[in-house]
Amino acid sequence: MILDGLFLKFLHLPFTMLSTEKFNVKEKIMSKALELFSAKGYEGVSVNELTAAAGITKPTLYYYFGSKEGLFEAMFQLHYARLNSIIEENAVYSPNPNEYEKDILKTLSKVTKAYFSYAKSNEAFYMCILANLSMPRSSAVFKIVEKHHFTQFDIIENMFKNMAKIHGNLKGKAKMLTWSFIGTINSYISLHFSGFAVQKFDERSVRELVRQFMHGIFA
Repeated sequence: MILDGLFLKFLHLPFTMLSTEKFNVKEKIMSKALELFSAKGYEGVSVNELTAAAGITKPTLYYYFGSKEGLFEAMFQLHYARLNSIIEENAVYSPNPNEYEKDILKTLSKVTKAYFSYAKSNEAFYMCILANLSMPRSSAVFKIVEKHHFTQFDIIENMFKNMAKIHGNLKGKAKMLTWSFIGTINSYISLHFSGFAVQKFDERSVRELVRQFMHGIFA
């Protein structure tokens, strides 16, 4: 019985090692793909470039992802799921209409900080997001990009709908506010990445952005 148990453990060991190895290979391929897609865009990256950067063969890429499009989708889904989870965690509105600093301002500040923090820690992917926001509908991966973008928009729109239950002047404006808010945040992030503006991922920039946006809401 003891020998049987040891034999079973021996059989299980290579499988575990193989599974870990596969995971590491996929992670490496997606990491290299992110660098290339971020720098050159989806259309600008060839399969040959992807395999050379990851140090793999074409059959290996096709084995794990099926195609260049499949690789892009896996990479985009992995990173966007993380971003959307962070945004959803922070886009929770707790009404406090009698205290300006603890009501809408507080929630929008938390969400803005979440975006800034993610962009700072994941510059390559966020640059990929910014580039793909203006992706033409004819692109091979437009539907992949659109799906994840709109998941995020739904999170923010739901936040504004909850705010509108307390602040009547926001009723019917949730969708417009969502696009404006995310657009303003992405403009700040884009300017920061460009190096041509003074926007930073700090408390001052958060205050400036949110107060500017709040002025538009209550103007």
